[in-house]
Amino acid sequence: MKSLPMSLDRLHRLEHITLGTLRTLDRDHTVVLLPVGMIEEHGDHLPMGTDNFAVEALTLTVVAWLLENDPQLHVLLLPTIPYGTDPVDLRRKELFERAGSVWISRETLKRIVSEVVGHVLRYGFRYVFPIGFHGGPGQSLALAEVCAEMREQHPGLVMYEPIGYVMAGAERFMTPGLETLLGRPLTPAEQVALKGSVHASMFETSMMLHLRPDLVKPLYRRLRTIEWNQLYQMPDWPGYVGSGPAHADAGIGGAVLRWRGVRAGSLILRALNGEDLSELPR
Repeated sequence: MKSLPMSLDRLHRLEHITLGTLRTLDRDHTVVLLPVGMIEEHGDHLPMGTDNFAVEALTLTVVAWLLENDPQLHVLLLPTIPYGTDPVDLRRKELFERAGSVWISRETLKRIVSEVVGHVLRYGFRYVFPIGFHGGPGQSLALAEVCAEMREQHPGLVMYEPIGYVMAGAERFMTPGLETLLGRPLTPAEQVALKGSVHASMFETSMMLHLRPDLVKPLYRRLRTIEWNQLYQMPDWPGYVGSGPAHADAGIGGAVLRWRGVRAGSLILRALNGEDLSELPR
């Protein structure tokens, strides 16, 4: 991924900073971001860590937008939680007995997030945003639940997972934003392929061609569309579903990540300004 187009002096990675720096961060003007990833099978063409590469890149896009749009803001970036819940394997368990995703339970994920965030709150921070990417419904719900539970337990805490809200309005808002970022209209075929992307299909392959092309296997060029119902019918389902990876385009992958990052960043600023994001569709 390209370097961030900004000064990095207001981005503070927790594992890089000293105790003294942590002590001096202005709690009133510091947002804490916690990327939550997943180790999940993505077929034979994409790496198991696709969602981790994605959420880390997405989070940096959020950081860039926030710091560009609020010159007083600082970001404390926590290390990525690399394991999530609700992998696609669970839809065809019999095909993944010898190899597959590595995941944790929904309750374990919630507990990890709550314990990590609990330390951050103990140190006086009160603006905390887990950032998700993995599309398993169980993971999105778990992150929404833990945010709601912690807001209830800690009056004054501002804590939401923004990507779930972004995705709820993706079909309505994405095409104009992508065309602006790409500097050209999407072709009808590209619009159909994006809309039909589900798991390890056109979009995620495009994204990985943008982020880590060295980890994308060339066989993606031969992979065609698999409909959702075929996932349950194919005796040797290859681990992806949705629009064919063969339609992948690195430029589109990068643009979608940037679009999601901008939308998430704007939601975070709305929350910082007092809006209750839980009232939005998710």
